[in-house]
Amino acid sequence: MFFNTEATIIALGYLGIFLMMITNGIATTPSSQILYIICGYFISIGNLSWALVIFVGALGNTIGNIILYELVRGKGIDYILKWKIFPEKEIKKISHALNKKGVWFLFFGKLLPALKVFVPIAAGIAKTDRRIYIPLMTVASIIWTLPFLTIGYYFGKSSNIFGKYSVFLVIIAVAVMGLFYKYINSEKVIEEIED
Repeated sequence: MFFNTEATIIALGYLGIFLMMITNGIATTPSSQILYIICGYFISIGNLSWALVIFVGALGNTIGNIILYELVRGKGIDYILKWKIFPEKEIKKISHALNKKGVWFLFFGKLLPALKVFVPIAAGIAKTDRRIYIPLMTVASIIWTLPFLTIGYYFGKSSNIFGKYSVFLVIIAVAVMGLFYKYINSEKVIEEIED
């Protein structure tokens, strides 16, 4: 995926970033982390612009998230489960968290690597107001680009990208995800979604 992502960026530039981030917003592929790290490297050598990468990437991802949201909202969860991409149990847990914690869960969930893919589905199931959903997804998509572009900019596009400064990003992400996973996998949540 690394080679294909880089080749697409080289061949299509901003259009390639935009199209790949639409597919990422719908089906979680290609990896946005890898895509933005590669973009960060290209920014560092002067081939891409910070502002344009952030704009086209966030716009593409938001459009992809809107498409997935509308599919779930219009066709229902059974339609999405036929794709065999998203585990049903995880969708139920994320949907439960959204119902309990409200729309701000959408924003914070969108910023957590293993959870962000489920957020549009949970929002579609809940029929979250589009006037709330779309701005939250847009802002979260912009924020999501920044750490990975920064890593690519300062540490390059190689697999050995995590230098001593980026360790802090990993620690924060792991801590936040740990707390969230503890909540959605708690006995209380499991009991409530199985009722």
